[in-house]
Amino acid sequence: MVHFPIALLLVAPLLLFVSLFAKQAWRSWAGAALVVMALGTVAAWLAVGSGHAAGQLVDKTAVLQREIGRHEQLGVMTRNLFTLITLVFAGLVLALPRIFKPSTSPAWRITIHAVFLVAYLACTGLLANTANQGGRLVHEFGVKAMITATGPQQTAVASP
Repeated sequence: MVHFPIALLLVAPLLLFVSLFAKQAWRSWAGAALVVMALGTVAAWLAVGSGHAAGQLVDKTAVLQREIGRHEQLGVMTRNLFTLITLVFAGLVLALPRIFKPSTSPAWRITIHAVFLVAYLACTGLLANTANQGGRLVHEFGVKAMITATGPQQTAVASP
């Protein structure tokens, strides 16, 4: 669950980068970037929710409680930031061309999208920091998902 937003939100700028150089198909590439961003943002909301629920099940020392709280804060900040930046990009891709008409010069569109791409890449630093903190919880502190067997219980049968 937690890897989906990381992967999707890191792939989106690649699609946006391609849209900068696609003369005829820029809308398709930018639209694909928006879809991947939106899916990554939805996945971030789900990851924060599932992470919060999982954090309730961990036996916590004071240090572990602090680290989990830090990861949770980073996750919420990441989720909120990517929600905002996805909405901004939706406005750039969907609303701005309608307001300023398709006759707007390609240089103007490329400039706006390039500035957005730089801002987006800056936001991926927070995403990477959040992912790193989650990795620390697993690899440094040993936090793991609680997995239980859900199949039918087998009982030993004595042979006659």
